[in-house]
This record gives sequence, structure tokens and C-alpha cells, in this order.
Amino acid sequence: MSSRQKATPRKPKAAREAREAEKQVQRPPSSTILKNVLRAAAMLFIAGIASPVSQLNLSPVYGSIPASLHHQRSMTFTAVAALVARGGLKRYLPINVSEYVAVVAYWAPVIQFLLFQYSGQLGIEYGPLVIESLTYFPMLFLSIYAAVDLLDTIDLTGVNLPSSLAEIALPTASYFTVSTVAKIAGAIIPNFVGTHIYFTRIGLQMLLASASAFLTPSRIIVFAFPAILHTLWANPHHPSDSAFQNLNATLFSTQNFTLLARQESITGYISVLENHVDLAYRVLRCDHSLLGGEWLVTPTSYEKGQRQRETIFSIFVQLEAVRLIENDSADIPDSQKSALVIGLGIGTAPNAMIGYGINTTIVELDPVVHHYATKYFDLSSNHNAVIDDAVQYVHTKSKTNPGSFNYIIHDVFTGGAEPVYLFTQEFIRGLSDLLTDDGAVAINYAGDIALASTRLVLNTIHSVFPACRIYRDEVAPEDKMPSEADFANMVVFCVKNDRSHGEHAINFRQADEDDWKGSIGRYNYLQPREAFEVKYEYVLPADGGKIMTRANVGELEKFHREGAVSHWRIMRSVLSDGVWELW
Repeated sequence: MSSRQKATPRKPKAAREAREAEKQVQRPPSSTILKNVLRAAAMLFIAGIASPVSQLNLSPVYGSIPASLHHQRSMTFTAVAALVARGGLKRYLPINVSEYVAVVAYWAPVIQFLLFQYSGQLGIEYGPLVIESLTYFPMLFLSIYAAVDLLDTIDLTGVNLPSSLAEIALPTASYFTVSTVAKIAGAIIPNFVGTHIYFTRIGLQMLLASASAFLTPSRIIVFAFPAILHTLWANPHHPSDSAFQNLNATLFSTQNFTLLARQESITGYISVLENHVDLAYRVLRCDHSLLGGEWLVTPTSYEKGQRQRETIFSIFVQLEAVRLIENDSADIPDSQKSALVIGLGIGTAPNAMIGYGINTTIVELDPVVHHYATKYFDLSSNHNAVIDDAVQYVHTKSKTNPGSFNYIIHDVFTGGAEPVYLFTQEFIRGLSDLLTDDGAVAINYAGDIALASTRLVLNTIHSVFPACRIYRDEVAPEDKMPSEADFANMVVFCVKNDRSHGEHAINFRQADEDDWKGSIGRYNYLQPREAFEVKYEYVLPADGGKIMTRANVGELEKFHREGAVSHWRIMRSVLSDGVWELW
């Protein structure tokens, strides 16, 4: 008889029962398992919320889109690293890793504050990644590592799953929990940010860190005390009166600026800044972009002939030229006309419409923008304010009251990206429905006409308004190489009905003193000039051109990265690095 035949027969069932009995002995009580599961879920929940909060804190310095360039991929890499490295790291990391999550979270605002000062050197491409690699991603790594350790007490042997799947089920569920919570929180948080000190950017960071400390009490939290003190007393981004005063002292001494007001709101970090030079000016900021600005009347500017505040961006004056378009209602006085302005900014264009006696309705999503435009930029109170989503407003108004407006000004561009749904064919068609038969619209769009994204928007507009002319805010550079970007601010003027006569479907009457109203800016920029006109050949769908509908807004969104990065660099040339970094 062979040695194999002499061996004792194996009893798989008995061996399995023995292993299960051994696990049963080692398995903690049900109450402990439940407690571990709840703690793990809470840790993953906090880590998920911390994702959009981290992005919010980067957006004033980098802009929301550039801040997100590597965020999602880095989240996935961090989570996978935490799961894969667990076995090898157990011998090096402390048993209670969860105790360190709160410490890392409390230090995040400090590290951000210190690194923001080097945003110009770190650059737009990888600056946000470097900062999150030292703030949010370590917190995410420790949270997932600790949560999966706690979930290891769950026995999945009773579940009818292959052993290989059973091993990865809980770690995979952990990652998807964080990812799902991050997406939901990212959609919800902007709706209430700024409503309370705890619901500000710094406030949310401190709130999440405190929740982590409460979840896992430990004496290790003493290592976070210096960070807590710095955030409360020395961080200019903290929403307190003392931080505001300290920030102003620094801004004035280093940048010659004063912060007049700031508020975190649904569209971003909104602030009003004033520059103190001979030719002083005031600007309205939203995250890493400017919504508008004005030259103030100073002794120096008065000597140069300036008698009233003037916009620092000529594009807002050019938008007013929608009034100069010749049509059959030219003899009707302005007081009997109405205008719709979508997107407020500091209120330059709507103030002009109101000044001409036109019944003006302003649709603005952000109430803080409307409040600051009124308080700091003299927006006239003589208008109809609609604080609402423009998509919903136009959809409803075009159905209930079509033909309501003689003029529409559409100006929603900010931060290198535009709200894509406000450039869809459906929305543009809604604007057309709101116009009177001889009405006209002026649409502000910024981009490079050589890019597919710009051509997509222009083709979409033209698919609704066949009669349009385009003007930029400055003369196109003659020495530009074909491969160089030509980023320009443009106004697209269109009329509802094409009544072509002469060379153009749209003709402008000559502006006069009644139109200029003593403004130097209007005198120089109100009249559309041939040198500023953009010649563009529209390509409609029948000829193979692309247009954008609500169903394919992703076509435009995919171009946002390039546009936002270019816009970041432009904004850094408008205001110095220090102004952006200090908020």
C-alpha cells in the first residue's frame, strides 16, 4: 500500500466547521460589532463631506475648476492605496489610527494658509494637488484605513459569496460610500454655505475635525491645539471680525488694498476690494474671478475729466449697444420699453438701462451679489429683482408672458467657465420667445474663436437667431501666431427677426450725448466699431455644425478645463498673487 493510501482521509466539512468554531470564539459580541460598524460609517461619512469642503477652500485661490483637475483621480488612488497597503502598514502604524484623523483635519486650514502664499510658484496645474496631498488626502487615507479595520469584525461567511469577493466587499463598499457622500455633499453644501459661521469654508473644516475628535476621543488631540489656535486667531480666512481686521492690515500694507466686505455664498466666495492709488478702483470678486469693477472719482481722475464712476471693463459698456440696433420701434421712447438682464455683476449694464428710463428686470442667482452691487456699486433700486435660477425663470416666463422684453442682456460668464445650461439651444430659444418681434439680444461670451467650445456656443446661438454680429472688447492682435491662443471677451448681438437691408442684417444708429450721459467709457466704447468686429462663418447642423442642447451639455463642459486655466492666468495679471491668496 502506498503512503498516499495510508494517509488519513481529509474531512473538508469537519475542517470547515472547526474554522467556523474558532472564528465564533474570536468574534466580538454583536454590540461591539454594531458599534464598530457605526463608527466606521461615521468616519467614511466625514471623509466624504470633507472632499467638497477641501475643494471649496481651494477655489478662492485656484478657481473651482482648476482645483478639481486631479481631485477625483487622486481620491481613488488614495482610497486604493489605503486598502492595498493595510497589511504591510500594520506593523508600522499605531493600532488606533482613527485617533489621528482629527489631528490631521485640524491642521488642514493651517497648511492651506501657509501654502496659499506660494500659489504662484506652485502653479495652476499641480498647486491644488500639492496642497490636498498634505491636507485632505492624508485624512482620507487614515479614515478608510481605520474604517476597514473596524469593519473587519463583520463575518461574511454566512453570505453566499466566493471567498475572494467576500474579502474585497467591505473595502469596496467603503470607497463607494466616501465617493457617494462626496458627490451628494458637493451638491448640497453650496445651498447653505455662508448661512452660519460653522457653514463657512473654515467653519466646515473645523466642524468636521471636531466631529472626528468626538468620534474617537484621545489624548493625541493635544497635538492639534497649535493648529486650532492658529485658525482661530491668525488665519485671515476665518470668518471673524478680528480675522477681517488683521487681513485688512496685511492687505493695505503689502498690496495697497482694503477689503470692504466678504461673504461666502451659493456661487462662491464673494468680496468687495478697493485699491488705494491715485486712480483708485473697486472690484467685486467671486472665487478666482472678477464680476466687475469701477474706477472711482478721485482728485487725480477728476483732473483728467472723469466726473462719474466708470467701469474698468469696456465689455459692460459694449453690452449697452443693444439699444443702438435699428428697428421699427426706434421712435418709441425708452420709457415705454422693457429690458431683461440675466447675470448682474456689479450692475453696469442694468444701471445703464435703468438710467435710460427702461423698465428693467434683473435675474441673479446669488443674493449676495445683488446686495453688494446695491451697497458698494450704486445699483439703482428702480428695477425688478428676481433672485432665482435663470433657466427656471426663462422657461416659466416664456410660456406665460412671451414677447415681454424689447432688449435682453445675457452676461453670466465667470471664472473661465459658463453655466452651460444658459447656453443651450432650449435656453436661447426661450430668450427669443421673450423678445418682442423687433427685439434684440446681447450675449457676452469669452473664449478663443479658434476653439471648438467657442464655435459650439456661437453655432448654438445662431441656430435660434439667424441674424447676428459679433464684437470683441479690443482689436485683435495682428502679430498673433496661428498656434497662439486669442482669448477675447465678445458680445454677440442678435435680432429676433431677420429684416436684412443693406450690407448687414443688423445696423447700429450713431450714439450721441443722450446715450453717453457724460460717461468717458460710453464715449469711447458704446459705439460698435468695425475694427472690433469678429468675422465668423456659422456652420449650422444641416451643414455638419454642432449645436448644444440640454442633452449634450457635456460637449461644452469638457472644454472648461482649458478655459478655466487660461482665465486663472489672466486674473493673476489683473490683480497680484497676494490679493488672491489672502482672499
